[in-house]
Amino acid sequence: MKLVSKTMLNTTEGKLTVWRTDGPLDDMIFELSANLTADGDRLIVVDATGYFDPSRVSRAAASVARSLHVLRTSPGAELQTALWAGLRSAQQRTQARRVLFVGVLDHLYDRGILTRDAARALGRIKLVLEALTRSGLDVIVVCKTDGSEMGARSFLVSSLCAFAQEVHRWPLTPEEYIDGTSAAIA
Repeated sequence: MKLVSKTMLNTTEGKLTVWRTDGPLDDMIFELSANLTADGDRLIVVDATGYFDPSRVSRAAASVARSLHVLRTSPGAELQTALWAGLRSAQQRTQARRVLFVGVLDHLYDRGILTRDAARALGRIKLVLEALTRSGLDVIVVCKTDGSEMGARSFLVSSLCAFAQEVHRWPLTPEEYIDGTSAAIA
């Protein structure tokens, strides 16, 4: 799966970053999106939560509305061929170097899914994320880390974090605010 521009002859690997939060996603994902697009960089959002509806995006920072491309998906559809074709097309069209995934793990917490099947699904998701980073994209995954729906499946987020190059917790600590947002999202 090659998702880099044709003009980028020397493809460098991207990185996988996981942002964990115990709180609501609303404020976090829009502040994170604003930080990721502040320099005019394009951002593709794969939204399985519905948070990135047009009315919310229009109220976000100007850099977000100007630099954002949203791909809506349903929870559990992360492996569908159509989603990856849409992501490839959006990346080629926008030349975005960053992809933000919101809510792609949420369906794995469903108690109706066997734990074994949830772990296998996470393994497939990690393979796709690895392919995206190898193609040169910086991939950011937002995960909820608290909630009664997780139960014994909290290991899924831990497994993803162990796989990632960087892991951050939201809200930021006072030291991260003082050191600047670039240290928080680098």
